[in-house]
Amino acid sequence: MPLLSALLIILTSVQSTPGAQFAALATDLQNEVQARAATARAYPAQTAPDLPPDDLLFSGLSELSVRAMQLSLSMETRNGPEDLRCIYRGMAQDALNHRQALTDADIRAGRLQVFAELAYLLDHAVEIGPIADQADIAPFTGVDPGCPRGPLR
Repeated sequence: MPLLSALLIILTSVQSTPGAQFAALATDLQNEVQARAATARAYPAQTAPDLPPDDLLFSGLSELSVRAMQLSLSMETRNGPEDLRCIYRGMAQDALNHRQALTDADIRAGRLQVFAELAYLLDHAVEIGPIADQADIAPFTGVDPGCPRGPLR
């Protein structure tokens, strides 16, 4: 029984790390995107429903963007690999861009490409999120890939 308790404590603590939380949010959003894509394929000519700020996908993409930016800043603070800083920052911007594209679509069919692109982004977020939690992450190599700094557009 003590072994089971120890495993549960370890699993709980792993899930509370920033990278794991980011990946878990991306997984939740993947499920939402899949469901909405199925509806859009079934009723492509229907008017696309509004996405109010409290909509699960709209607010989830906002949260994903914030968390990705936090991971980017964490990489910078930790003097981690510059490419990871850029990847997380790019994910933060992509989440906002896709949120806007969903808002701009007039009919459900107009959202299908956005859903496909979101599925790709979220797959990568699930894979790369946990890397931020690694204690032995490689240091910055001194090669700046040239990704922007400062606020997102």
